[in-house]
Amino acid sequence: MLDRVKESSGSVLGFRFDGKLSESDYATVLVPELERAMKDHHNVRILLKIEGFRSWRPGEGWDAFRQWPGLERVDRIAVVGGERWREWMNRLPGLFVGFSGIDVRYFPESRLRDAWGWLREGLVALPVPE
Repeated sequence: MLDRVKESSGSVLGFRFDGKLSESDYATVLVPELERAMKDHHNVRILLKIEGFRSWRPGEGWDAFRQWPGLERVDRIAVVGGERWREWMNRLPGLFVGFSGIDVRYFPESRLRDAWGWLREGLVALPVPE
């Protein structure tokens, strides 16, 4: 399950995520929201807030996302979750393989505000590619 969070604004989009990205989540929520932001912004940044995480089940949508052509315009991804999520990220570094040129950082749930701050820092308005 994937839902856009209300703190999203401009080129910084946040999503509440249960650890599995379905094809439907990818096609009806994630990509349309990112493409909408890309109409007005050169690059976008993503926050993935993992909730109710038990184990990593990437799903078909995760592979599609890693191959999505618009990914080249994502420059930062903040992953926010509990300690179990940190363990999974350390065990499975391949989760973010294919995200070349994207700075991916983990933040514990207690540092959610820091994650939003990191995503918003240094934003520069650049012309949108045609």
